[in-house]
Amino acid sequence: MKIAIITDIHHGPQSHTKEPGWDALQVMRDCIWHAGEQGADLLLDLGDRISDTTREADRQVAAEVAATFATFNGPRYHVLGNHDVANMSIADNEEILGHSMQSAVVDLGEARLILWQPGVKIEWPTGFPHAAANLDWLVETLNADTKPVIIATHVPLSGHLQTGNYYFERNPQFATYPDHVTVREAVEATGNAALWLSGHVHWNTVTNVRGLPHITVQSVSERFTTFPHGAAAFAMLEIADGSFSLEVHGRDPFAVSMPFRRSGERPWMPALAPFTAREVAAEREAERA
Repeated sequence: MKIAIITDIHHGPQSHTKEPGWDALQVMRDCIWHAGEQGADLLLDLGDRISDTTREADRQVAAEVAATFATFNGPRYHVLGNHDVANMSIADNEEILGHSMQSAVVDLGEARLILWQPGVKIEWPTGFPHAAANLDWLVETLNADTKPVIIATHVPLSGHLQTGNYYFERNPQFATYPDHVTVREAVEATGNAALWLSGHVHWNTVTNVRGLPHITVQSVSERFTTFPHGAAAFAMLEIADGSFSLEVHGRDPFAVSMPFRRSGERPWMPALAPFTAREVAAEREAERA
């Protein structure tokens, strides 16, 4: 199974975070060509297809992105990003892409892909809404069978540090959901998730949380890690023989390879109690002796 991945295209007007004369559509075309050459089984888009301005302008640039996606000769799947719904509705996105933007399950044979769509509309200055409003569906879907599952969301839920991130080091409330711990623990309790893929934070990361790898993929248009040029990033995920490998191409290369298996199949000891609590317990034990 080979999955081509692209995220945070941010097609739209020029800004200081984009290379002058930047053409995100050309990078999309490069990704689609590469996906075809590598025999990708599907194309996964992790959201933020546009840089929002007004509803009319957003619809226009979103239509240009959709037309480019349509050149991929195979199934493709999309999740919503916060810029995609800043001015447009979910229905607008569905109309333009010709795809449902509701949470869904894709059968990959030996595994499953869950496109989870919690709310991504940012409220200022607090950040994202709670994701747990959509958690019951996710847990029920994970528990439906015991195939290893890839979860795809725009916003990461690993809770990884944003130190060094141009956008989120000083704005961490906009990097994840306020209830990411609750969501993550509920997913971990199912034991069926094998990999969590996200975009949004505009850098490549891997965070292993109790046996579940969380990976974020670099943005197409970002340049804070590749200044002064855009990252031109896209990725290929390959799953074979009980492992996965993910390689990000472009100016910000990144690669990771790990076992691909349900997190419940990987023994993981629970976290140790705070050291101070252990010291108190040892003192009391000594007193009893």
